[in-house]
Amino acid sequence: MSVECYIDLHAHSVCSDGVDTPEELVSKACAAGLCALAITDHDAVDGVERARRESARRESARRESAGDESVRDLEIVPGVELSARDGDSDVHILGYFFDPGNRSLLSYLETFRSQRLHRAKGIVRKLNDLGVPLELESVIAHAQDGKTSVGRPHIARALVESNQADTIQDAFTRYLGNHAPAYLPKVFFAVEDAIRVIHEAGGAAVLAHPGSLRRDELIPGFVKSGLDGLEVIHPDHSGTARRYYGQLAAKHGLVATGGSDYHGPRADRCGLGGMKVPLHHLTELKRILA
Repeated sequence: MSVECYIDLHAHSVCSDGVDTPEELVSKACAAGLCALAITDHDAVDGVERARRESARRESARRESAGDESVRDLEIVPGVELSARDGDSDVHILGYFFDPGNRSLLSYLETFRSQRLHRAKGIVRKLNDLGVPLELESVIAHAQDGKTSVGRPHIARALVESNQADTIQDAFTRYLGNHAPAYLPKVFFAVEDAIRVIHEAGGAAVLAHPGSLRRDELIPGFVKSGLDGLEVIHPDHSGTARRYYGQLAAKHGLVATGGSDYHGPRADRCGLGGMKVPLHHLTELKRILA
């Protein structure tokens, strides 16, 4: 009897706002028995090659030690989660199977990285004005090797580390949340630009967690801009929502994807691979790019 093979197409590493390194995510994916993993860091692709190298290292070690040949190799899917905006709505576009070395994509991401750093500097200044003695260097220290797109989670971790906040949530509630005193909006690009950049890099563009966006009326416009799929299986989607978005994807000829949106262990969320996304979703994603 064949064993069901599951995938996870939405996970974050320390290369954006996750707590695990790409190598640690590969280890957790193997432990969970996954056959494919996409590391979809926010506006960063640096973790993709690291995950590929770790996966290849594990496969080589297993073969050399005459390991269990029934164990599947872990496929690493190039992924990214791009920040975009439509009116007042923050829209996240997942990209899959693109070329991580594509110049247009890397230029796009470098613009994001620069803007995020500029925003972080502004937030730190606002915190200082509020009497919170935080230094930018302590924030950047949480952004590994200087290539990470610096975001509010890094500032929150620095606040906790310096005893200016009790927890990450406390840091957001008191200082960093959308209506908190140190908040600054980040720079966004248009949804059609995010889709275009992914396509130019040879990938497929998928709308992340549409149930969280709550703007289903925008989806037909995204389809006209070239959207390829909807993230149907997500921790924020109830069973009813999954059925609804599955039907909506079929209506618009979009591929359905899914993942855990894993950033690290949380009591109220599933772990990596916890959404039990069947392999056929990856097969369909590959089919539309064939």
